[in-house]
Order: sequence, then structure tokens, then C-alpha cells
Amino acid sequence: MSSERMELFEHVEADLILREFFQEVTEYAIFLLDADGFVATWNEGARRIKGYEHDEIIGRHLSVFYPDDGDGTSPETVLSIAESEGSYEEKGWRVRKDGSHILAHVTVRALNDDAGELKGFTKIVRDVTETYEYRQELERSRDRLERTEQLADIGGWEVDYETGDLQLTDGTKRLADIPPDTNLTLDELRDHFHEDDRAIIDEAIEGARTDGEPFDIEMRVITATGRTRWVQVRGEPTGDRTNVRGAVRDISDRKEREERLMVLNRVLRHNLRNNLNIVSGYARELRRDLDGVDIPALGDGDHERLHETLENISETTRGIDTELRTLDKLVDAASRFSAEAMVSKTNRIIENADGLMSTGEKARRFESVVKEGADRRPVRVDDVFTDLKQTYEQKYPEVEIRLEPGEQTVLAGEHSLFLALDELVQNAIVHNDEDCPIVAVSSRRLSGERVAITVEDNGPGIPRTEREILKRGKETPLAHGSGMGLWTVHWFVTQFDGEVSIADREEGGSTVEVRLPTPEN
Repeated sequence: MSSERMELFEHVEADLILREFFQEVTEYAIFLLDADGFVATWNEGARRIKGYEHDEIIGRHLSVFYPDDGDGTSPETVLSIAESEGSYEEKGWRVRKDGSHILAHVTVRALNDDAGELKGFTKIVRDVTETYEYRQELERSRDRLERTEQLADIGGWEVDYETGDLQLTDGTKRLADIPPDTNLTLDELRDHFHEDDRAIIDEAIEGARTDGEPFDIEMRVITATGRTRWVQVRGEPTGDRTNVRGAVRDISDRKEREERLMVLNRVLRHNLRNNLNIVSGYARELRRDLDGVDIPALGDGDHERLHETLENISETTRGIDTELRTLDKLVDAASRFSAEAMVSKTNRIIENADGLMSTGEKARRFESVVKEGADRRPVRVDDVFTDLKQTYEQKYPEVEIRLEPGEQTVLAGEHSLFLALDELVQNAIVHNDEDCPIVAVSSRRLSGERVAITVEDNGPGIPRTEREILKRGKETPLAHGSGMGLWTVHWFVTQFDGEVSIADREEGGSTVEVRLPTPEN
């Protein structure tokens, strides 16, 4: 180490405790640069994030961390700004020793002596690649949801009756011709309901709130541009029933087809009755003519009259036959669009939309936790268990939820812990194909000041590909999970220094164990 770097090292790290602290930090790369931008110190976090060992990097220039094809701020410019302004901060792509790229949050501060002379720089680097990739996935999920809503004319909605908060997806606003940046109150939305149908939706939502009953109704809405649309509205209560959420779908085309069939059917029946009356009239006329004619003495005039009557009957019969054929075609077409088939297809579309809405909701919940950060505080596990039991007993009454209170406390975020366990319990329920699904949740104290929380089920087990993702701690283009579930659980737990493991049960199903530190740790 040169005398200049040694002086810098001694200048900044004269305090032994401070030096030890910097060396032990693993989540951040914290190191010193001399006045020319060469690496002077290297901590454990820098080794983990950058990939270089201490002896490999000391004395090398800052530019080694910058990609050759980078279009961001150059390392020389970074140091120049830090020197002139005292510090510099940015987020940009950097290169590890193995050539892989990471997205780094970088802070560079100038170090000056008492005389104001530049001695070097401190540099703090945090790897934010995972957060960036999650945000990218969130954006892709939102785009998929929006595109699906557009293709299927579907939207989502949720009402919080405790706060009066109303959430509408862009798909719902599109159905009502409401601009996407417009926020409505519940009363303002209700003004868009057809006055004859308001009682229907009010009764359905009240039933969901008071009795916990889901609903599926058809009603009319008056859009912001004055158009009348028929929509199918499905809804269900959530949590403690203060919220009601659901999906809405445009069924105007189906209603229009039904009305056209009714009109055509009415017109055809009317025409058939008229033509049959004509046939009957001609038949009676023919009978009178025949009764009044002496067959052996038929003259030319009699033949002409009889021929005309028969022609009229023939023409009318052909008309009836044509209309009957048309009716047969319409009935055949209507059978192909049976009510059962339409309901089945509608349900499948709405179920998929509900799935995407659920993914979007998970994405929003995940994003809110990311914004909150990893603030830790003591959390009673039993309190989280109670909330989970209440939620899922209402939503899945056919599932047996077993809770084993343990009076354990962990050091984590209450919201994050609930979301992680909520994901595990829901996954255990929705993928369970047993006649009597069972999910057991328990906690126990481990040695080493840690608590284990287990979620067991009697379902088919968790696919190996999902487990491999947890083992690696990351997804790749060739190996990825079926959704956000286990990966989200992994992120929530590991941000609090916890671990997640999965094991098969001998009697069938899986055991997922989450291990978290206690407040004493």
C-alpha cells in the first residue's frame, strides 16, 4: 500500500471499533478510494457484492466496476462532482468480477483534511437488482392485467365501507367511459347505475356485507357519455366483511343477441299465424268452390278459378316452409349459445380475471411492503395466526384450519409476516385436491434464539421447480416459478434474516418452515 493510501486509511479508520464495523457489514459495500480513484480499503460487503477478494482489488481504479458499453456517468465525472459538491449519488449498472451486471445504488463522498485538501473518497454501494427485477415484474403484471381487461371487457372493483374508499381498475372505468385518471366516490359511481337496477346491486352488496354471501347479477349502467350498457357484476366479501370486491364484465353484445332472437321469434310467429290464417281461408274458399261445382260439367272458368286457388295455397305453403327453415336455423344457433354455455364461458373468463386481479393485488401489497422497508419490531405470532384463521374460515368454510398457539414472538414486520404466511396458507388450500383439505399452522422456539413457523397440508405437495427457486434464491429465464407466491415468501422472510425450507410429509402433502430471529437475537 502506498504512503498516500496508508495515510488515507489511518485518517479515516483510526478508530478500531469503526474499522471493525465497516469490515463486518455484509449488506453494503463500504470502501475507500484515494484522491485519484484507486481502491484503498475493502470490506466483506464489497467482496460479496463485487466478487473481488481484498488482494485482487486493492490498488485498482474505480473504473473496473463500470461496464464498457455503459451510457451513464463516467467514473471520472463521478469523482469530479463529489469533489466539487461534497458528495454524489446515483443508481446505475455496475460489473462484478465474473462479468455479470448488477443495478447498484452508489453514494460517493469526498474526504478533506482540516485544511480543505482532498484526501480521498468514501464509497457506499447497495445491490438493488432484486428490487429492480421485482418492479419490472410488477409492471409486466399490470400490463398483462390491463391487456386482459381490454380483450375480455372485464374490470375489477373494491369498496371499503369502513373508510368509504373505492378502488376501480382501468377496465372498470373503461366500461363506464370514465377517464383512467378520474377518481370516483361510491355515490358518484352509483349515479352511473340505471335507476331501475340500483336496488338490485344495493341488495346484493348488502347481502355480501351482512351474510357473507357472494353474488352474481346482471344490470345496466349509464356511461359518462350517455350510453347504456349491460354488465355482469360478481362480488364477494373480504376479511371482516368491511370490504366487498369483485369483477364486472360487459355483456351488452349477449343481451343484444338475446333481444334480436326474441324479436325474430315474435315476428316469425306472427307471420306464421297470419299465413296459416290465409291458408285456412283459401282452404275454406276451395271447399266452397268444390261444393258448388258440378265435377262432370266443369267449364273453363271453373278450372281457372280452381287453379288460382291451388296456386295461392301452394305459394303460401312455400312461404311457411321458408320461415320454418329460418326458425330452425335460429333455434340451432341459439342452442349453440345456450345459457349454460354462456355462463360457463363467462365464469371461466371472470375466474381468470379474478386470478389476475389477485396477482395485481399481491403486486400492490408487495410494493407497499417494499416501500415500507425492512423495519423490524417484535411481532406476536399468535396474533398473525388469529387473523389468518378468521380470513380463511370465512373464505373457505370447507377447509379445516388447525392452529397451534405457541406464544412466540419474532423480530420482523407484522405486515410482511402476515403476507408471507397468508401466501403459504392460500397456496396450501387452492392446490389441495383432497375431499377434506387440512392446513395446520404452528410455531415453536428453536435453539439459537430463533422461532420456527410451520404450515402443513395434506395436498399434492409443492413442485420441485418451485423448491429449486427457493434454494437458489433467484429466478432465471429457464427456471422460474408459476407465480409470485414462494418467491415473495422468500423475499419477505430473508429481508428479516430468516430462512424458508420445504419438506414432504410421509402421509402426503408438504411442510413449509419459516425460521425467524427473536427480539433477543
